Amino acid sequence: MSLLVCGGIFVEELEGRPLRLGGSGFTAAISAARYGARVSLAGWVGAGQAEAAFARLDEAGVDRVGVVVLDGATTRYRIADPEDLASPMPGVAVGATPTGAVPALPWSPVVMCFGTPGYDVIGARWLDRAAEGSALLFDRQGSQSMVLGARMAATVPATLRILLGNVFEMRTETNEPGLARITGALPVAGFSAAFVKAGVWGVLGVGEGGAERPLGAYDVRVRSTIGSGDVFAGVLAGSLSRGVDVFNAAREAVAAAGAWIASGADVPPVDLPARAAQVAEGPAVWVDRRQLEDLRFELVLDEGVSSRDRERIGRALRYLGMETLFRPGASVRHIDLRGLGKDVVRDGVTRAVAWARGELGERT
Repeated sequence: MSLLVCGGIFVEELEGRPLRLGGSGFTAAISAARYGARVSLAGWVGAGQAEAAFARLDEAGVDRVGVVVLDGATTRYRIADPEDLASPMPGVAVGATPTGAVPALPWSPVVMCFGTPGYDVIGARWLDRAAEGSALLFDRQGSQSMVLGARMAATVPATLRILLGNVFEMRTETNEPGLARITGALPVAGFSAAFVKAGVWGVLGVGEGGAERPLGAYDVRVRSTIGSGDVFAGVLAGSLSRGVDVFNAAREAVAAAGAWIASGADVPPVDLPARAAQVAEGPAVWVDRRQLEDLRFELVLDEGVSSRDRERIGRALRYLGMETLFRPGASVRHIDLRGLGKDVVRDGVTRAVAWARGELGERT
């Protein structure tokens, strides 16, 4: 195998949708396989979901010799905001996790590791043999992760380490309050590069010496953002395993994440590369969140917009770095959101994002 992915296979409960199998390891492994990588997955799943999970992995050509089937429930995530109009803040019910011996994993030139709830794969030294002398990509994940950051991941005996995380995960990692100071602290000790996933604004790569490489996002119809970071990570790791330069791989991964967001699919589709190529025909626009964080925004709304919807729009924009609460000395930009459609919150956020892309964005 050219790529080993270590991460969860979970049940995802998205509001208004049927239950589905997901999890970072599961989604990333299938994404990488769709791009032609030879992938092995290490993880665990409850017995009740094992047959369905294995069928999906087998269809994608993902080796599952490292997947442990456990008695007990599969860990479940509950997500009330699949369109990500505010911080998703998933609830998690941790199911069965490994307690005894886990299978020995084969050495791989590239290893993709996700932080997971309930079991510390790095503390258990599960990856040491597989990653010795390899390239390690570590996706920090959220507050439920048992792997508490890059310092722990740096104990894996890889020769090259790349850190992945969204803005909020990187804030926790660096203990810095805003993206300007976060990027100033990257890459962290033991890592040669980092990729900050900034959502609708794109991805910011930071290399040794603080050299930056912004990668703009594509304008797609959002069906669900859940799992988009996992698709990005999987395609990035899979492309690296095929010898693609890291920043070219990241550009491809951004397009793949956009295709996933627009797909509404339960698992990364067979034609993910073709869908990503279609997405990449449009402009990739980078909006620097650091610039947004230095500004304040006044939203011009119709009088009939309720105070609750105003708050929801403001909260969603705050999550994106567009603060609507004024502070002395801050430059204020006005955004005309009059004449919103039936879905006031979604339409308001979409138009505000379009305004930022048009007024502050740069093509990459």
